[in-house]
Amino acid sequence: MQDAIENLEDTRDLEESEVLTGDRIFDIATFEQKVVLLYRCLSAFLDPTIEPPTLTNVIEAAAYFPFAFLQMRLGDEIYLEKEGLNEEESLKYFYRNLVWRGFEKYLLSNWQAGQEEFGFDEELDTFHSHSDNLSLWHTLVDELVDRIFWDRDWALTSNHPEVLDGIEEELSKPLGLDNYFTNRLPQVTLEQAEVAINEIRNWKLSASTE
Repeated sequence: MQDAIENLEDTRDLEESEVLTGDRIFDIATFEQKVVLLYRCLSAFLDPTIEPPTLTNVIEAAAYFPFAFLQMRLGDEIYLEKEGLNEEESLKYFYRNLVWRGFEKYLLSNWQAGQEEFGFDEELDTFHSHSDNLSLWHTLVDELVDRIFWDRDWALTSNHPEVLDGIEEELSKPLGLDNYFTNRLPQVTLEQAEVAINEIRNWKLSASTE
């Protein structure tokens, strides 16, 4: 998350965002709005005394943003390695090692069980922490995302933008998404964004969130 915020700062003057969540409302937000949304969303996760924000497509997109950033960085990292452009050992596999730790803790046992049940898969069996198989790394991130999100409802605003064009009621009832879709973004000042950035930079995981 802290790396994702740094990337937002570095790319704030670009016409189009480098990292897209699939929610067109969050993706067109200003730098300041994105920072505050990310802060509101994830500070509630890190501190159980903070009231979680109301669940909307924009908030879910904010929660997903660090994962979208991570997938982008995995692609960059593998490309730089293949081109011989990153020889510094501490950075060469930084994002792959980060994802690998989550894989070992939360996913590896299921992958191994799948191998036993459905048979040997060479692609999976030879996968390792320094692999350059970007497709598998993206699959890993998606499976980690699935531990948090039930679905990808926020992406409907891009795939089916009509949900924000006056027919929210018709769509929300069968999908169980009452009051979920919004085209609203918070009014944010530069000062609010700066406070949020400073707090994010100093975030620490407590024993309860680890």
